[in-house]
Formats: sequence, structure tokens, C-alpha cells
Amino acid sequence: MRAGEHREAIAQLERVVAVVPDEHDPRRDLAHAYYNAGRMTDALRETRELAERFPARSDAANNLATVLLQLDRPREAFAAAERAIGLDPGNVSAMHNLAEILKHLGDWEGSRDVYAAALTLAPHHAKARMQYGMKLVALGDWPAGWAALEAREEAIGRSILYRENPPTPRWDGVTDLAGRHLLIQHEQGLGDAIMGVRFAETLAARGAVVHVRCPAPLVPLLTAAPGVATCTAVGSPFPRHELHVPLMSLMHVLQITPADLHGRAYLTPSGDCPPHLTALLPRDGIPTVALAWAGNPLHINDHRRSIRGALLAPVLDLPAVRFVAMQKTPSMISALPESLQPRLLDVGAACATFQDSAHALRRVDLVISVDSAVAHLAGALGIPTLLCLPFCPDYRWGVQGERTPWYDRVTLLRQDESMRWEPVIDRVTKCVAALRRAPLSPGDIA
Repeated sequence: MRAGEHREAIAQLERVVAVVPDEHDPRRDLAHAYYNAGRMTDALRETRELAERFPARSDAANNLATVLLQLDRPREAFAAAERAIGLDPGNVSAMHNLAEILKHLGDWEGSRDVYAAALTLAPHHAKARMQYGMKLVALGDWPAGWAALEAREEAIGRSILYRENPPTPRWDGVTDLAGRHLLIQHEQGLGDAIMGVRFAETLAARGAVVHVRCPAPLVPLLTAAPGVATCTAVGSPFPRHELHVPLMSLMHVLQITPADLHGRAYLTPSGDCPPHLTALLPRDGIPTVALAWAGNPLHINDHRRSIRGALLAPVLDLPAVRFVAMQKTPSMISALPESLQPRLLDVGAACATFQDSAHALRRVDLVISVDSAVAHLAGALGIPTLLCLPFCPDYRWGVQGERTPWYDRVTLLRQDESMRWEPVIDRVTKCVAALRRAPLSPGDIA
């Protein structure tokens, strides 16, 4: 299991459970192996069996809650987590589960308060502190939230969070930067890099020579970002620098609040648009809409944030609109029903780097995206964008409202019920229909 060999682990554990069906630990480990392998129905069967066989064990009830939540059955998960805490009021893991369940039920304040209670019992519990920080940011308390999110290194692990470790001291946000070479260490996703590179300008204004590290496909685009002296790919030799700061720590060390974000466009692709993209995206007066309806399928919440391609039919059925797909993973062909594919041009496949993607997006009138790097790129470019958010969104988008301080021209379209995208698609369809009549301004996407 530790080696990630889930299939072999499952085969061995199934044999063990067949021999000793009344033992707790082998069945628990089997459920865990099923969970890691994505066999959620099997994981549910085993955790339910454990909870029934060992009704006095808080951990058995809590493991059942974990599986039920991942299966989007939050009310059943709530009952299991409450039972776990009732059996052991000091079970911080169960409190963590309860807090996440409350979040998925729409009770962000309750989730925050459960994490606060958990931290009174275990003040050094890194995962609880990290999640507490996310709830604080989502609810608008950015300074305290960013500070608590510094626990992510311990909660997630440096080797998972960072692909490399700069051999320099970490900048504390106080040390004078005048004339100093500061490296922004990449972490987490592509969208995070696009969102965070805006702060290079702030750091440069303090006198720093700013070096950005990011995945190779982003290098050509971020090299030209304001305040960036150099931009190099993760895994390449480090540029000369004296200090470093992790990308997602910038909001904490710079003490960023919503008032500090201007929301205007801050990225511009360099050079001319490649000829193959100008040919795909002619400026011929036909309204052009770019779509990205699915994120990375390996993301733990992708089943919640991504939209099934078939649901896009009402949008794609609109006549006199050019639709282009900006999908990268999965591709348009695998993510869209065959009957709808003729309505889109697969522009994503024609973009080798984010520089290409930026040039392509600057030739469209509207971007429709789930919470993915495409949405951040469109926002950073100042392209009118409809960002379709799940009922339980990422903390950076807050818990209500259609505007975001991160990007002026991004409109947030939120699910009003978990896993129910139809009302969101209805609003998207109306916006695209309006686009056929006149160009959209931010006020039109309300």
C-alpha cells in the first residue's frame, strides 16, 4: 500500500479477510486500499461492515464518514461523523471529517468553528490548522487565514508540496529586499502560478530582483510578467538568488487583503499570435466562445468541479457562434459526446504552451470554464469569463457573490445544489445568446 501498489495490496488483504473476517485491522486496511484504488463501492461496503461489527469504535464510524463524503452523501456522512465524536469527543480526525462535511452542506461558519474547537484540543494539528485557514480565507478573514495556511507544509509534506528545495534562506516578509535576488518557489497547480505571479511586481517595487520558478509550459508567458527578472522551469538549474519564498506564502508574507488586489489584467503574451492559431481563430465578426469544462481528472475534487460534456448541449446548440475547446486533460475527444464534437474546434490541442493559450484566448469574446488553469489565465489576461463553481468551491473564491477581487472580468456562477449543473448551464446559455447580439462587458455577465 505504501508503495502505491493498490491492486496487489487488495489481492493480499482480501485473502487475509477471508481467513479472519472478524479482525478489525485487515478489513480496515482493505477498505483503505479500495479507497486509494478508487473502488468506492467496495470501500463503502467494508467501512459499513466495520462500523456494524465494531459499534463502539470511533475510528470505524469515522472511516465510514470519510467514504460517504467522497461519494457525495454528506448527510449520511454527517451522522457517521457525529457518532464517531459521540464515541470519542477527542477524536480530532472525526472533527476534521465533521468540519469538511459541514462545508459540503454549505455551512462554512460551522466548519470553521469545528476546526477552531479541534485546535483547542490539538493546537499543533497541522491538517486542522491548514483547513481552518482555508475556511477563514473563504469567509473573508484573509490575514488570519493566510497565516494558518502556513501549516500546509507540515500537513501535506514538503516532498509532495514542492518539487524542489532552494538552497537559500526563506524570506520572512520583513527582511529588506533592496538589491536582493528573491526566488519565488513553485508549488501546487498551474493556476496557482498564474494567480501568484502578480505579486512579482509588488516584490520588485520593494527593490527585489525577482526570479520565478514554474512548470515548463508556463515559462514563456510568465517571463514577461511585470516585475519578473527571470523565469525558469522547475527542475532546471537555480538562478543566482539569496532568498526564496514559496508561491502560496506570498499572500501571508505580504499581508494581502482583498483591498490590495486591483483585479485588472496583468499578463500579456509576447510576440505575435502563431499563424496556426490565427487561422483557427479568425476575427471575422462571428462571436467566439472558448470552453474548458473539465479539469485534471487526478484532482481529488475533479468529480465535483468538472461538468459532464453532455450537459453543454444547450450551449453548443446555439447557432451563429464559434465554439472552441481549450481542454488539455482530458482531451476534447474523450471529454465530449461524439454528437457534440462537430460544434467545437479543438484549439487546446494546438497550444503547446500557455503562451499559445494566451494568444488564443485573446482572440475569443468569452471564456466559459470550470475552476482550472484556463480560468486563471483568462482572468489574468482580462478576458470576459464565466467561472462555473461547484456548490463547495475552492476557498479562494469565497462563499457567496458573483464578483472576485482576483480578476475584474471574471463572473462567478455558483451551483445552488451539490452536483447540479443545469441551472448554471442555463445562465451560461443566456450569456452566450446575449453575446450574439452585442459584445459583452462585465455588467452584462451578472
